[in-house]
Amino acid sequence: MGEVSIESVMEYVRSNPSVAMGVVVAAVVLVLTPFVLQYLLVGFGKSGSVALAGKNVPRKFMLISKKAVSPNTRIFRFALEHPDQKLGLYLGGHVQIAAQVNGKLIKRQYTPISSEDDHGFFDLLIKIYPTGSLTPYLESLRPNVDEVSFTGPSGKFKYEKGQVTSFGMIAGGTGLTPMWQIFTAILKDPTDTCKVSLIYANVSAEDILLKASLDKLAAEHSDRFSVYYVLNEPPTSWKSGVGFVSEEMIRDHIGLPAPKKKVLMCGPPPMIRAMRAHCGRVGYSDNEIFGF
Repeated sequence: MGEVSIESVMEYVRSNPSVAMGVVVAAVVLVLTPFVLQYLLVGFGKSGSVALAGKNVPRKFMLISKKAVSPNTRIFRFALEHPDQKLGLYLGGHVQIAAQVNGKLIKRQYTPISSEDDHGFFDLLIKIYPTGSLTPYLESLRPNVDEVSFTGPSGKFKYEKGQVTSFGMIAGGTGLTPMWQIFTAILKDPTDTCKVSLIYANVSAEDILLKASLDKLAAEHSDRFSVYYVLNEPPTSWKSGVGFVSEEMIRDHIGLPAPKKKVLMCGPPPMIRAMRAHCGRVGYSDNEIFGF
């Protein structure tokens, strides 16, 4: 076989357009391949990505701050892997913390109060119980030192715009968090016409979480959002609900069933049982009620 010169190869390529195109494509692939590999190996999980990887894939996030919002409740802020990363949570979903505490694996579910529009971090509103299995451990964590293992997203409720025309919400204590996640997203979206009526129950006035923010939202979105507070131990000047959430309160502040209307509730199990019974007597069916 004779020698093949560069000149003869170039002449062959010039006289065969399809071959010429193949050469160009091959050259482009050779140039771009290192950049594509770099994106897949290094860039994936950065810009435009989400942090959560599923219910069975743990991810560790660094605690970066703790802010007291009541004598026994904190907002824990965790950093994501990259400043431009999102948590990756659907509306109505939650995350699960898993931690070894005194030799035992403890798992608890929490709903972030930060928005899915936030990048680089997420916030959890958590009440500290001195004799709790997990919260004393969380209280002991050091910002910018300790990491926590999370999985998610998970949860059986997922809100999508247009799914309902109105929500009645009943929350007790930190049971506010899944409600907060949903109604703040609704109110932020001017194209979402869903209306929300919240009944928020606590023991005392100092237990009302995020009250200033709730009142501000109610004032700014009075046509779409209302909040009615209920206290077991009200101060003398209290002008809202007193005692436990009642059937009458539900009738007055959430109203009767209607097409595409749902009642969401979150709180201690005895409260949820009582609220389901109250809502049933008001006329709501089981498929119109969801408890977190």
